[in-house]
Amino acid sequence: MENFPFEFGRPWWLLAAIPALWWTFAIAKRSLAGQAPGWARFALILRVFLVILLVAALADVRSSLKGEGLTVFFLLDRSASIPMEYSDNAYRWIEERAKDIDPDDRVGLIVYGRDAGIERDAAPRLRMTHIESVIDRDATNTEGALLLAQAALSSSNATGGKRVVVISDGNSNVGDEVLAARNLALSGVVVDVLPIDFSYPQEILIDSLGIPAEVHPEEPYVVSVVVHSEVATRAEVHLYENDEKVETKAVDLVKGKTRVQFPRQHTEAGRYRYEARLFELGDSPVDTLARNNVAYGFTVIRGESRVLFVGHEEEHRPLLDALASSRIAVEVVAPDNVPQDSEMYFFYDSIILANVAAYELGVDTQRLLHGVVKNLGVGLIMVGGPDSFGAGGYRGTQIEKLLPVDMEVKQRKTIPNGALVMILHTCEFQNGNMWAKRIAVRAVETLTREDYVGVLSWGGMGGDTWGVPFQQAKDKAGIANLIRKLQPADMQSFVPTMNLGFKALKNAPAVQKHMIIISDGDPIPPNKAAMQQFVDEKISVTTICIGPHGAGDTGKMKKIALDTGGRYYFVEDPEELPGIFMREALHVRRNLINEETFTPAIVIETPPIRGIADIGFPLLHGYVITSPKPTAEIALVSHEPHHDPILAHWRYGLARTAAVTADSGGRWSSDWVGWAGYEPFWAQLIRYVSKKGGDELFRVERTIEGDRGRIIVDAIDAEGSYLDNLEIGGRLLDPKMGEQEVSFQQIGPGRYETQFAARRSGSYLLSLEYKDETGTEGHHQTGINVSYSPEFRHLKSDRDKLEELAAAAQGRVLSYQDDPFDPNVPYHYQRTPLWEMILNLVVLLFFIDVFCRRVMLSLEPAKRAVAWLRLRRQPKEAESTETMTALLQRHQTVRTETTKRERPKEIPTFDPTEHAEGTPQAGPSDVAKAPPKPTPDAAPKPTSFTDRLLQAKKKAREDLDDE
Repeated sequence: MENFPFEFGRPWWLLAAIPALWWTFAIAKRSLAGQAPGWARFALILRVFLVILLVAALADVRSSLKGEGLTVFFLLDRSASIPMEYSDNAYRWIEERAKDIDPDDRVGLIVYGRDAGIERDAAPRLRMTHIESVIDRDATNTEGALLLAQAALSSSNATGGKRVVVISDGNSNVGDEVLAARNLALSGVVVDVLPIDFSYPQEILIDSLGIPAEVHPEEPYVVSVVVHSEVATRAEVHLYENDEKVETKAVDLVKGKTRVQFPRQHTEAGRYRYEARLFELGDSPVDTLARNNVAYGFTVIRGESRVLFVGHEEEHRPLLDALASSRIAVEVVAPDNVPQDSEMYFFYDSIILANVAAYELGVDTQRLLHGVVKNLGVGLIMVGGPDSFGAGGYRGTQIEKLLPVDMEVKQRKTIPNGALVMILHTCEFQNGNMWAKRIAVRAVETLTREDYVGVLSWGGMGGDTWGVPFQQAKDKAGIANLIRKLQPADMQSFVPTMNLGFKALKNAPAVQKHMIIISDGDPIPPNKAAMQQFVDEKISVTTICIGPHGAGDTGKMKKIALDTGGRYYFVEDPEELPGIFMREALHVRRNLINEETFTPAIVIETPPIRGIADIGFPLLHGYVITSPKPTAEIALVSHEPHHDPILAHWRYGLARTAAVTADSGGRWSSDWVGWAGYEPFWAQLIRYVSKKGGDELFRVERTIEGDRGRIIVDAIDAEGSYLDNLEIGGRLLDPKMGEQEVSFQQIGPGRYETQFAARRSGSYLLSLEYKDETGTEGHHQTGINVSYSPEFRHLKSDRDKLEELAAAAQGRVLSYQDDPFDPNVPYHYQRTPLWEMILNLVVLLFFIDVFCRRVMLSLEPAKRAVAWLRLRRQPKEAESTETMTALLQRHQTVRTETTKRERPKEIPTFDPTEHAEGTPQAGPSDVAKAPPKPTPDAAPKPTSFTDRLLQAKKKAREDLDDE
């Protein structure tokens, strides 16, 4: 059955053919009654064919044809562990081998490092000049490349033999490539390997940098640098502390590992970051790789609690003074100076974002803050103001996830809308239209679904048009697509465009109405009357001047902004545009600000306001409208009927976060500054959300071994006894802010260990939580730094690993002389489902079947036509002879019939002796009246319509036979 061209996915359905065919023959006797014999046989055969087709479709019939040709995918390792010249040589070998392959063969190429990409899909020729795929070279993931090859070989292009050739150094450090190769072999794909052999016989590198996770002030500690060398040589180690060189040591390296130690001691609390650099000494250097000659690490010296205050210092002076009076250490930074090193946040117990807009922080900083708050337990408080919460553009951001309130207003039936019109005249500076599209899309992202937005530009001969028609921002993706299609041309006058925008804004059901114009300033400006219309309708216009032709252009742009109460920006660097557009787009979000005067109402006396509620809260003159999240604790709300959150808090991850929707002592909460509860309120709130101090009973060791990180915790109580049977778990934050859960296993008395993948360079932060047998809980934080990619630890290829991979897949270990297109591989069958085609055929034949059973037709005309065609095909002489014979026969027949008709009828003679005397004799009238005798051929007269129909059918057949 190997060469049988069909197979069945559900073969048990074939048994249904037995009853189906029996039923078909059983009903054929009745359904075909009255049909001509030939026509009845045709209808029966058609019905049987239909039944067979239906059973085959139910059995999931598929065509199974042996594929032709051989498909080979080359998997080229381009990771950083392989010298580039070796990788390039392998690429040229692939090109050479793929030049003259059989017409039925196909070749494809996959390049990989940490990730993999199909450089060229399977095709008869490999036409390319260089590698185009961009991959992460800091790791080797052969498993991922094999899985991608398996998916590519599953396509319809690869139908015959299938082979994968892995070209690598064997130093895979991500995934299980042996298991992936074994799975490929089970699916009939041959996996061969071509080793890339190399080595660095005289390399030196920094193997590790050992620093205590944390120390006490004035406690001495040692920074230990372990150097690995493949050869005895002389080198020098430089140590940097917080980016300043503090010590240098020369050392004679032996083959293997050499430890270099630097004693350190500090009295001030803080985070101390160390960097060790290795330099080879001598006139004939042997070191090749520079990336593995640097290592990083850090330690934390614990001190008093510290708050990271992000905001503008002068704006929040009353709050900062109150915190100083409460002996809370505060470090104030501007929004653009927030620390970007995640290990810095070991030193902070809480973070305050005080009236800071989202665009001022940026996406990367927000992602960093989200990671350290959720996974390190650093507390967070957002303080209100015109640039905070939804009015500050935080809707849909990572910061919104942290907070106990939503920026989208849900509890109110109606909320005042904002309206924004953007006019783009950006074609006259370099890449201007590209920048216009980018900043317009960013501006739309800051709006809510209920806000209105439109984009205007001059479309050349089309005049001033709405590139994005004025509409509510419900479909932001659709609006963004329209913006990306815009091609603003050189505008001649602001008048028509601003008039279109004015009409749309005037009629918009919005409270905040704003227009943004970006231009070089040379179009004709509106007159004074037109500007007064903007003022009368309270529509502000902000102008952004970039690339002006002279002072007159800047003057026009500045005047438009001043006359309408907008802002004027002069921009030289386009990189400034996104921030400006974000800030101006947020102007329409002022509809989320409520500036009514009220006294906050207490919902529940939660810990942050415990003991303060009795004093009574002063008046507030405004706040930012938000909605509480379902599990948030709401302590204070606004006045009736809104009951919007004023103070809300909850637990998020390992941290507590809070939202104060009023400001810190400005125009909204000016009455709070002189209030007796002002200082206690803020002090209690900050202490409530702040991260708790680490457990002093933990001692932590951190090491990096290859691409694995290892952390060992020694738990010892105050009396020096080991703490056994602890349940220790934690959250790990990697350098890309990725999160993963970790758990510790006890490996000795009071000693616990965990390992994790450390395949990226950078800081790994770990927050531990433990519980003892009595239910007592605690936590501890630590971290470790991976100085460089594990790719730079591989000093030679691993041929044994490649041989293991080939053996698992029953493949070969190739050399550059072997043929990767050897056809000696298992060939696959191309299987195509046929059920859909069968059903289409059944539908077509079904109507023919119905026609055959409902319409009575005779096959005699067809027979006569066939006979006539046969006569036409015979030779001419035979045709003449047969015709003459037929005529003679017909002549004889006619003559015979004529003779019979002309023969006289017999007249009976009178025999006088035949009648006796007295016997009555029939007269002429009696003879005439005697009834005729019935003839033998006379048929009975039909009595019903059916009988008459059958009689007529019989007579017609007889007439045809006579002819």
